[in-house]
Amino acid sequence: MRTKYKPWAVQYLSEHFENQFTLENEELANNLVSFVNEKDTYLEIGPGKGQFILSLASRYPDINFLVCELNKTISGICLKKIDDSGLRNVKLISCDFYKLRDLLKKVQFCGLFLNFSDPWPKKRHTNRRLTSDNFLVEYAKILKLNHYIYFKSDNDKFYEYSKEKFEQYNWKIVYINEDYKDLANFDAETEFESKFKEEGIKIKRLILEKTIDTINNVIEEEKD
Repeated sequence: MRTKYKPWAVQYLSEHFENQFTLENEELANNLVSFVNEKDTYLEIGPGKGQFILSLASRYPDINFLVCELNKTISGICLKKIDDSGLRNVKLISCDFYKLRDLLKKVQFCGLFLNFSDPWPKKRHTNRRLTSDNFLVEYAKILKLNHYIYFKSDNDKFYEYSKEKFEQYNWKIVYINEDYKDLANFDAETEFESKFKEEGIKIKRLILEKTIDTINNVIEEEKD
């Protein structure tokens, strides 16, 4: 579902930096590196309005959470919810994932969340999918060994595509559920997840481990 442009959200994003990092400000960019390094940190790419990440952050105050979102309207809405929550272990950066990756070349996360990512169904948009080849290679670089990607989707075709790609790049599937109903302990619902379930739409969930085989695959990929 596309979010309509909201001027107030874009303006809010441009004015509030207590819980926001930006690559345009060197001090804030350095603070981002420090935030990721000071504690175990998890990254969510595409946080929606923030319900998922705020729920986890409130339950796990000793863990840091970072959300990355390119869309300025969504970023502004999410940032305001973070500010209103009063939590200090969750921050936002509004930028393209690859720019974030360039900054964090020597930083690794304890986990990555991909929740109901845009399926980009048209073939010409394949490279925009968050589980396409280039993304999976980069995830392997920023995730610690033997740690996990947590994936959820309501879209059958995108799920099948993603599962095939994870297997192709030697991500080890440690959990698979194609009708995921009861939340695991280290999980939370997004804004639309409960609605999907009420409508009878099956939620597909994967947990994927980065292993030595994943690393070897990336090394071979970069040789080609």
